[in-house]
Amino acid sequence: MGELARSFTLDPGHPVASITEEMIGAYELDGVVMLRGALSPEWLMLTEMGLNRVLADSAVVKHQFFVGEAGEFQETVRNFDNAFEIRRLLFDSPIASIMGRFMRSRNVWYYSDEFFIKTSGGCERTPWHQDTPYFPVEGNQLSSVWLPLDALSKEECLEFVAGSHREAMFDGFNPQKPGDPKSGFYNEGLPILPDIQANRENFSIVSWELAPGDIILSSPSTIHGGGPTDLDGKRRALAIRAFGDDVVFAERPPSRPTVPLTPGLSFYLKPGDPLRSPWYPKLRPVPISEAYQ
Repeated sequence: MGELARSFTLDPGHPVASITEEMIGAYELDGVVMLRGALSPEWLMLTEMGLNRVLADSAVVKHQFFVGEAGEFQETVRNFDNAFEIRRLLFDSPIASIMGRFMRSRNVWYYSDEFFIKTSGGCERTPWHQDTPYFPVEGNQLSSVWLPLDALSKEECLEFVAGSHREAMFDGFNPQKPGDPKSGFYNEGLPILPDIQANRENFSIVSWELAPGDIILSSPSTIHGGGPTDLDGKRRALAIRAFGDDVVFAERPPSRPTVPLTPGLSFYLKPGDPLRSPWYPKLRPVPISEAYQ
């Protein structure tokens, strides 16, 4: 399937209704699709308001990558808990319904979200990785949305290895040593990811030029990495992770905790149990307490 076939345009007035079986089939085959015009300016404004609230809140931990180096950038995790705007985005915007449609699941639960903030210019690329090794989950109905707030060239966009969600699960990179491809997250139980960046010609890598309102929807098992920003550029993006009915709790190697931290979860859930917990609120159908009355 050619790269252009992985890019689709949604009707901005009816984004969920405009999703077709062709689009879902491309997502299931490649583990990633780009959806143009998925979000209206109002939802982007709400997202930026949430980002500004998080950045201004000194109680929110800002995780740093490439600390002290010229390419340093930061992320914040589970903004749903700290920013009213992100809660409203997930309950009120089409995002969760789009994810449910592509997962073929009427029920959609929140797993996590992250802001990735590359604003200083000349930030390093995010290392190649899969998300699922970090998560205590198994199942097919998992999806991620990557929502950029800035126009991005193809070179600055998140990149994906098409079809890699159907292959092996690899150890994640070590956030304390993101520049070392041989430094794993667990360093046990999972193979180390091949050095994709040094051998790009051997992989089916896809990326796109993006405008605000476009989103990328992918499987968390699809190998991906973020392009670097230009010296005069910036890249602010929100990643949202959600899951459907077939996702269950799973164990990961015990050497490191899974991400985000969920203390006590393993006392209530055993491997194979449906992933149901107050850590993971339901987004669809929208709970009565969160719906417009």
